[in-house]
Amino acid sequence: MSRQKITNSGRPLAEAPSRSPEEFLTDQLSALKINAQRCLDDVGAHTRLHPHKTLLWALGAGYVLRVLPTTRILGGVTHLAVVLLKPAALIYGVSKLWHATQRNGPPPRTREVS
Repeated sequence: MSRQKITNSGRPLAEAPSRSPEEFLTDQLSALKINAQRCLDDVGAHTRLHPHKTLLWALGAGYVLRVLPTTRILGGVTHLAVVLLKPAALIYGVSKLWHATQRNGPPPRTREVS
């Protein structure tokens, strides 16, 4: 028996390439929201069960963030994101152009009735 993965929209994963980029982004954002809410709920439950352990982890994370050069790390990540933004925009534009040309292709040929 074959099992198909189902996406958030309820369609099988095999049909995913035929979706538009907007549908793909909408599905991914809704999945991200669901996962983020689940993580927040898990953190809240863990904090209620183990408050002392959570406090120690928070203190340790604060110390690590204080010791690390966070400004330089965030600056590097921001610089990398800006550098990668141009190729990503180019690829997105090319894909939109490709989809537009595929939809507006030549009209289908009709058969003449004799």
